[in-house]
Amino acid sequence: MELWSGRLSPFSAKVRIALAEKRLAYEVREIPWSRTTLWGPKPPGFLAVSPHGKVPVLVDDDVVVHDSTIIVEYLEDRYPEPRLLPEDAAGRARCRILEDEADTAMAGDVTALVQEIFTKTDDASRDLPRIAAATESLVRRYDALEQALAGRDHLCGRFGAADIATFLVVGFASTLGVAPGPSHPAVAAWFDRLRARPTVGAEFDAMMRAAAAV
Repeated sequence: MELWSGRLSPFSAKVRIALAEKRLAYEVREIPWSRTTLWGPKPPGFLAVSPHGKVPVLVDDDVVVHDSTIIVEYLEDRYPEPRLLPEDAAGRARCRILEDEADTAMAGDVTALVQEIFTKTDDASRDLPRIAAATESLVRRYDALEQALAGRDHLCGRFGAADIATFLVVGFASTLGVAPGPSHPAVAAWFDRLRARPTVGAEFDAMMRAAAAV
């Protein structure tokens, strides 16, 4: 098994954490990132298996899977233990909704922060209204997560895919100045709980080291 991955890609990190949770061995093939060139160079071998030229891509024998959500669901189908999705249909649907929210709306806001704060080193060139809009959107999402986590240790009953995806965008947002605030104690406690989980903490630490080096 091999994984085409990007060290600074939260979608790649989601798959790497899922693989670690399931204790699956794999070979990593990294696509580099820099502030000047962004993703690349992209080798022909990667472009041959990635129809959109995006990470992550999982190659498992003769099976090629792209898109982080589809990869996690493939792993869940082929290597079901330990489970990262609930066993009941309603629980799986709720978990998928939460994961999709993290991967789309929240990730979009984090992308805006990355582009305006992390990629741009000149304060004068930053789009302040765009940063403000992304910040407000993330705070509203933290409000919703606070309700979702009321009386829960994890988003879907036990640790799973929704926790992984949501942790990564909250983690990235926090490093860019938009962390859960005083009105989000359940979110902050949940974040700390996941941060202490070995598979998650090791991955997040590695990503932060990589971010500091670019």
